[in-house]
Amino acid sequence: WHDTLTRQPTRTMRELLAPQLETYKLSSTHLNNFIDITRGGPATFLMNNLLRFPQAKSASASYGTAVHRALQRAHNHLVATGDKRPIEDILGDFERELRDQHLPEEDYTVYSKKGVDSLGAFLHAKYASFTATQKTELSFANQGVMIDGARLTGSLDLVDISDKQITVTDYKTGKPSKSWKGSADYEKVKLHKYKQQLMFYQLLVENSRDYQKYEYGGGILQFVEPDQAGNIHALETTISADELARFKQLLAAVWHCITTLELPDIDGFDASYKGVLEFEQYLIDKYYK
Repeated sequence: WHDTLTRQPTRTMRELLAPQLETYKLSSTHLNNFIDITRGGPATFLMNNLLRFPQAKSASASYGTAVHRALQRAHNHLVATGDKRPIEDILGDFERELRDQHLPEEDYTVYSKKGVDSLGAFLHAKYASFTATQKTELSFANQGVMIDGARLTGSLDLVDISDKQITVTDYKTGKPSKSWKGSADYEKVKLHKYKQQLMFYQLLVENSRDYQKYEYGGGILQFVEPDQAGNIHALETTISADELARFKQLLAAVWHCITTLELPDIDGFDASYKGVLEFEQYLIDKYYK
């Protein structure tokens, strides 16, 4: 039933999705789901992001949600009061948020300890960098961002805005990476998607109604979890003009596939980092107009 549903959308499905696609906006998460053929690619995107089949939230995703919400509350407290929320209160916020995820007790015990340890280490290393002028969960849903006809949207974890410059930080709760290269194939795919997220955010900022007046100061991938030695890592990147130009082509190609429900067959591509890159180039070559 799955293959019948996802390989070739029927006329009925096209009619069903037509109103949704008329107002559809592409996010970095949806883009990554579409191009990640190691996890199903276009078929997964169709099932999860357009048809919205219900799926259980994983324990690790619930953990990530709790960490993000606790950090957001810490930032918002500083903005609202001018004072930093005590670390023990932030850790308490995390535990309450995690409890609200309704995890099995065994998972709650594991992730509660992991989160308290990781957040404690992270705040010890980075809390001094929190400022009252930072913005959290900055939404671009109503910023009118368009790239080659593609409507883009997104929400940025943390934004630093000075008089002339804007810098974006994306919090990650998974295992930290020390460089953009990656070792295992899985990590290469993950880092590739992370880098494309930062490119997506750059396009959001540079083409938005309210923030395009600022010079884009770059994107930072900030890992919350320490490495085995207890160190906190962040990856920064400067995107070249050629990289951004190719990424715009990829966005336009994916936008065409989504809005026309023309979902390419991925059977000829290997489910690997190399396969993901080849699939992206295939999309650009075939669908970029």
